[in-house]
Parts: sequence; C-alpha cells; structure tokens
Amino acid sequence: MLPSRHHNKSPLYPVLKHLASDIGLVSIVVLVFFAVYLIDAMTPLGEPVWLLYFIPLILAYWSSRYYAIPAVCIVTLLLLICGFFLSPQGIAVNLAVAYRFTFFIVFIGVSLVLWIKRGL
Repeated sequence: MLPSRHHNKSPLYPVLKHLASDIGLVSIVVLVFFAVYLIDAMTPLGEPVWLLYFIPLILAYWSSRYYAIPAVCIVTLLLLICGFFLSPQGIAVNLAVAYRFTFFIVFIGVSLVLWIKRGL
C-alpha cells in the first residue's frame, strides 16, 4: 500500500499550512511592511528602497480577501509619505519628491491592474 499524501508527517507542514492561510499571509505582509518602512526611514533620500513595497502588493494579490490589494496600496502610500519625512537628506528634496511621486503613480497603476486582473 502506498503512503497517503494527506498524512504528511513533516514538522514544517503545520507552519507552511498556516503561512498559506489568509492570517499567515496578513502576518507576512505586516512584517514586510514594517521591515521595508524601517529600511526606508533609515536610508537617505534618493535610494530606491521604496521599490520593496511591491513585495506586500504581490503578496496581497494571493490573498482571497477582496480588499487586500486596495488596503495594501493605501498603507503603502501612507508609509511612503512618512518615510519621506523621516529619511535623512541624500539628494535634493525636489528630486526626491519627483522620484516618490513617480512611484506613487506606478504603484497605483500596478495595484489597479492587479485588482482588475484578480476579478474586481
């Protein structure tokens, strides 16, 4: 008789099952938000660490919750603004504003595309 795949005895199975659930996914998204925000706030203006905010957006795409993508988009935009004010000076402020504004537009566009693709 062949072993059943439903009785996986691996010690990682419960952990992986939890991470695949929505609660696990939300936990990972919150941790990634926190990590990226800390990096963003400590890095001088002009360093594109805010590109890491795409990670929670992609994770939200996998969530079964309808509001996950818009919620991640709104939180990201708020953290992006806060990170701008907390980041040490690196480049000229007007150039840093232009970079972040461009990222705002691209991030909102990607969020809308993912939300529509997921079946608005």
